[in-house]
Amino acid sequence: MNLFDFFNFYFHAHNERKQADAALCGRSMVEMLGVLAIIGVLSVGAISGYSKAMMKYKLNKQAEQLSWLFNIIYQYKGQFVYDKKTSMIPLFTKLNLIDQNMIHADKKETIYDSFGNAIGISNNNGPTFNEILFSIGLNGSASDRFSICQNIFNVAKAHSPYLVYLMIGSREDVGQSTPDYSDRYYGDNHCKDWGNGVNCIRTMTLEQIHTLCQECNEKNSCYMNLIWRL
Repeated sequence: MNLFDFFNFYFHAHNERKQADAALCGRSMVEMLGVLAIIGVLSVGAISGYSKAMMKYKLNKQAEQLSWLFNIIYQYKGQFVYDKKTSMIPLFTKLNLIDQNMIHADKKETIYDSFGNAIGISNNNGPTFNEILFSIGLNGSASDRFSICQNIFNVAKAHSPYLVYLMIGSREDVGQSTPDYSDRYYGDNHCKDWGNGVNCIRTMTLEQIHTLCQECNEKNSCYMNLIWRL
C-alpha cells in the first residue's frame, strides 16, 4: 500500500466512525416526544405545587393581618366614640398601626389584605350603643373565596371572647324589608347573656362554616362584618 492509499483508507475509516458515533448519540422523534411529555408532566406538578404553597402563604399572611387588626380594635375601641360614622383607618395609619403592605396611597379609608380584599374599620353608632364595625369584602375566584371565608371564621373563633357578633352576607341581600339575624354568630359573652338558641362563634362546627362559605361562594358578591361593642 502506498502512502496515498494509506491516507485515503484512514480518512474513510475515520468518517465512518464519526457517522456511527453520531447515530448512537442521536434520538428518534418518538424518544424526543417522550422526553418532552415527561418534562411537561413535571412542569405541571411544579406549577400545582407552587400554587398550593402560595395559597397557603397568603392564608397564613391574612390570618396574621386579621389577628393584628382585631387586637388593635380591641385595644383601642374605648377611645373612639363619635356622633357620626367615621373611618378608623386614617387614625390607625397615622399611629403606624397598619401593615404598610395593606395601605394604598390613593385609598385613605380602605386597606387590603394579602388577597387584595378591601377592609373597612369604622364606628357604627346607634341610639343606645356604640360599636366598631370591621367589614371585609371577599373577592377572587370561587375556590379562593371559599378558602378565604373559612380562614376568616377560624381567626374569628380565636377572638370570640371579645366579639359581639360576626355576620356573613351579600350585596344582593341589601333592601330586605326584614333583617335576617339567623346568619349572626355571637361572641362568648353575648352567647351567655342571650341564652339558648343563639348561634355562637366558638361552638361553630366545620360543617356549619363549610355551609356558610359555600353559600357565600354561590353569590355574586359576599362580605363579612365583625362587631365590637364600645
